[in-house]
Amino acid sequence: MITDKNTTTRPNWRRALPWLNLALSALLVLGGLWYLSTRVPLGDVLAALAGASPWWVALSVGVFVVTLLLKGWRWQLLFPAGGAQVSFRTAFWGLMLGQYVNLIIPFLRLGEVARLYALNRETGIAPARALGTLVVEKTLDLIFFGLTIVFILPFVILPDYVNRPGPWLLGLPAALLLVLYVLAFRTTWVIGMWRRIIRPLPERLSGWLLRVAVSGLEGLAALRDGRRSLLLLLASLLVAALSVLMPYTLFPALGLPLTLLDAALIHVVVSIAITPPSTPAKVGVFNAAVALMLVQLGLTDETAVAGYAILFYLVVLVPQIALGLVAASRSHWHWAAASQP
Repeated sequence: MITDKNTTTRPNWRRALPWLNLALSALLVLGGLWYLSTRVPLGDVLAALAGASPWWVALSVGVFVVTLLLKGWRWQLLFPAGGAQVSFRTAFWGLMLGQYVNLIIPFLRLGEVARLYALNRETGIAPARALGTLVVEKTLDLIFFGLTIVFILPFVILPDYVNRPGPWLLGLPAALLLVLYVLAFRTTWVIGMWRRIIRPLPERLSGWLLRVAVSGLEGLAALRDGRRSLLLLLASLLVAALSVLMPYTLFPALGLPLTLLDAALIHVVVSIAITPPSTPAKVGVFNAAVALMLVQLGLTDETAVAGYAILFYLVVLVPQIALGLVAASRSHWHWAAASQP
């Protein structure tokens, strides 16, 4: 009786999470609109949004969707042809499901669990095997994010109390590339070191940790293929470039006199702001980061600041929600799946 009660209660709790987050999101949106109304007339903001160039907005949405497609292709590349076959469709919709789940339930960070769930459901690839591909993907994103910061630093005037982090940021991508090289090409040595580290642990636990490590290292097999490695770097470079281009295309949509460098700064600050778990769909956090950067860039028109922050947010949010709903339907994702081993 106790077992049956526990097994039914947990999924019900999972299923309630999206509704709780929806209610919290609604409260945050209402609170944000109230605060915005105290600073600038809402009618003026709506007029600014209505006056945005539809062609530039469409271009911005297109750039964002292409970025998502590139990320899906990059994940597909991380599964070598000699192993289990992963189609672009499977990789793309798995990625969309992960982003959708992280938007809806940001506190638990279930997006990666959802991606592994969708991949396992369509291909049978074990989560431990696919986990290594996520590590490579996140590491590549971090490398090129650091290189983006290094690229814009010479053009930015930092306050006197802020140390210029150029050398440190340049060393971090190099160190991460070295780690990936060691993991991919010195696998036997890495496994041997891991055996020594886990040797004092109980036999059952150490055996499980060893199996997980070996499966995870298999996920780095694509890095041993020179052509695939080059394509992975190229895809990551394009993703980084398009991530800067997307906010830039919204400047002419609202007639803002800002530059590509300003777009890069907005991208960097917003990315840092939304990385930690925060509010559902990043509502408030995303908008505040964008608005803060626009003010720092010298934009004094509060209507323009609010209009751009809202438009940027919608261009990012709406495609992820729409594609995420399709992905959830395709994979039959349910919140109880997050609690499954």
